[in-house]
Amino acid sequence: MREGIFFSLAVAAGGAAGALRRAAGSRFVTAAAGGVFPLGILLVNGVGSLLMGLLLGLAARRGGGELWLALLGTGFLGGFTTFSSFALDSVRLWQTAGSDLAVLNLVLNAGLGMAAACLGWKAAHFGRGETA
Repeated sequence: MREGIFFSLAVAAGGAAGALRRAAGSRFVTAAAGGVFPLGILLVNGVGSLLMGLLLGLAARRGGGELWLALLGTGFLGGFTTFSSFALDSVRLWQTAGSDLAVLNLVLNAGLGMAAACLGWKAAHFGRGETA
């Protein structure tokens, strides 16, 4: 029972912090880039995917750390990255800028997210002679 409460608190605290960082960071980057293309969410999702790959790679290598994974992975990075904002940005692009930019946003988010997560995983295993 007590373990479940700590787990829930870790996810909630991490999620709140991650969501606040996403909101501030993505708005700043998108505004700085001119505001036409949702570069902020793309960057947030890419960085978050890299960090998630690194975190999961380190957890797999070292073992344990379920509470840290709840706080940092499910909580912070779950709140930091966002599929719903990415989807909303894509719909808005389709409506305002046409299908080319909307499809580009879809491809870049999916491709960057996967590549960044793989890079993070590899970085966690770098120099250990392991096949990751």
